[in-house]
Amino acid sequence: MIVLGGRALGLEFAQMYSHMGTRVTLLQRSHRIIPEEEPALSDALRQYLEEEGIKIKTGVRIKRIYQKQNETVVVATVNGREFEARGEELLLATGRDPNTNLLGLETVPVGLKQDGAVRVNREMHTTAPHVWAAGDVIGEPMQETIAAKEGATAAENALSGTHKKIDFFPVPRAIFTSPQVATVGLTEKGAHEHGIECACRTIPMSKVPKAIVIRETRGLIKMVAEASTGRILGVHILADGAADIIHEAVLAVKYKLTIDDIIDTVHVFPTMTESIKLAATSFRKDIDELSCCAE
Repeated sequence: MIVLGGRALGLEFAQMYSHMGTRVTLLQRSHRIIPEEEPALSDALRQYLEEEGIKIKTGVRIKRIYQKQNETVVVATVNGREFEARGEELLLATGRDPNTNLLGLETVPVGLKQDGAVRVNREMHTTAPHVWAAGDVIGEPMQETIAAKEGATAAENALSGTHKKIDFFPVPRAIFTSPQVATVGLTEKGAHEHGIECACRTIPMSKVPKAIVIRETRGLIKMVAEASTGRILGVHILADGAADIIHEAVLAVKYKLTIDDIIDTVHVFPTMTESIKLAATSFRKDIDELSCCAE
């Protein structure tokens, strides 16, 4: 199988089919898989997938795709050098566009973004006086969880005039590969782009006692904090069960907690969620010198 696309869906399906015995080649246009995430997560996940036998090529430019007998042939280039990828099946996971072209939006003054997404404010109100919108039709993040919140907010504001707003900053993201990716808030690059002087710490999951106990030490956790205040701006996890671990970080980002707030909170030992506290503790001391758990 050839998979075009190296973000969430492409990676999840590539690994799933690989685990079922399919030889998979994954082609990604950008120079990293999951390019919006922290490079450390991207590089480590790529290493794990390649160790499982998935062939990954990045920086790929597709020239043409054609059928030859029972094979699909993808002709592409990397750094100007042409190559062919051949497979029995081709899976397209190159992203989604908001499906707005058949909604009859030309009959109302609803503004659209360049990609066709309906333009809304934080109240889910469009540019038309009596039209609200929610879900994938308004573009990223295209997740069912935030879509449900958008829908409830749009309905409440439309019917009750409550002017309720959504804060998209603490919305978590997850990729269900093995190990999983789960992130919330700003990356280190994102903090710099917002003009924020940040401090960052990264610890491998091999430093987390529970990960050692369950013999799943692949992955890492990176915490991004504002240098002057210690406020947690983002947390980025590659680990077994990362999608479950991330929720403490979501609350930290949402309620503007600091690394010291996390350090001061007692965590159960041993747990995978203790990795959040260990990451925070690493800002203040060498975690290798801890007697056992994060104190």
